[in-house]
Amino acid sequence: MPDLEWARYVELVDQYVDGGMADGLPVIPPHVDSVEAMLAATDREPGELIGIAPPRYQEVTVRDIAINAVLAGCLPSYLPVVIAATEVMLGAGFNPLGVSTSTKGIAPLIIVNGPIRHQIGLNALGNLLGPGPRANATIGRAVRFVLLNLGGAEPRVLDRSVLGHGGKYTSVIAEDEENSPWPALHTDYGYDKEQSTVTLMACEAPHQILGQSSTRPETLLDLFAESMRTATHYTRGGPAECAIILAPDHRNFIADAGWSKSDVQRYLFEVCHRTAADLWAFDMEPRGLTPGDCPPDRLIDLFAGPEDMVIVAAGGPGAVSAYCWGFADHQVLGHSGHQAI
Repeated sequence: MPDLEWARYVELVDQYVDGGMADGLPVIPPHVDSVEAMLAATDREPGELIGIAPPRYQEVTVRDIAINAVLAGCLPSYLPVVIAATEVMLGAGFNPLGVSTSTKGIAPLIIVNGPIRHQIGLNALGNLLGPGPRANATIGRAVRFVLLNLGGAEPRVLDRSVLGHGGKYTSVIAEDEENSPWPALHTDYGYDKEQSTVTLMACEAPHQILGQSSTRPETLLDLFAESMRTATHYTRGGPAECAIILAPDHRNFIADAGWSKSDVQRYLFEVCHRTAADLWAFDMEPRGLTPGDCPPDRLIDLFAGPEDMVIVAAGGPGAVSAYCWGFADHQVLGHSGHQAI
């Protein structure tokens, strides 16, 4: 590249980063040719309205998404995933305003199922939530840029996250369907196994669970419950959702004992509770209950039902799995969503 062109490229990158249109990392400045190449990867019309992005409530079209996908470093083949994820995020029930502006510091966790995982090289294995394949890194980044550049969710301005976490850069995983003893996640929602889908949940940073010595599924899942039922998860609002990512060592151990995915959900639902007195001791008012409203030994369930736990088969070898805590009171503050690509 001639020196003059290189200088102009660097200048453009600086303009995007310094102008608050990026995430602090270098970007690829969109050009009419690169945007058109991106749009060629979808049959959807460039002017099609995908949704409204809060907090500025600006319209988001397919072309807008393509521009931000270029900016994020996506390849054209990733665009259908970015569009589908954006559509879920801006759809009814997900609460993109809360995701964009909450002090809690949450981010969309994007889970991809179906054939497109292999077609675009998404990672479902080791270092799942860390750096690696371009698809995982840039798809989530493009979705974040939609919130930033169309919605106006600028950190420390309208995005009021106190701490944030790495998922606010990008948080995209694929499910390891081929090596799972259980049906794939998207089939739980009625999709055919050969369909490609996205599932989104607004999540905190992942909490890793090390379980090396369990001899029964119950004792392994009790390790999850011990971490999940911390007092801070019992808010004044209703129960939350939770994504539980089971790596192969753990999910195969559980399945070899004859447990299904629904058995895991049911067991965790039954053991994830605290007494009202436990929580009052922290000066908390769980679910709005104050002393005198109920007996001190009343059990406060962490979840509304087993279905509030989204079980995902993913990760590399080793006795480590994770859970990602969702928005508290998902029935009011927003819940997970899914869609075919």
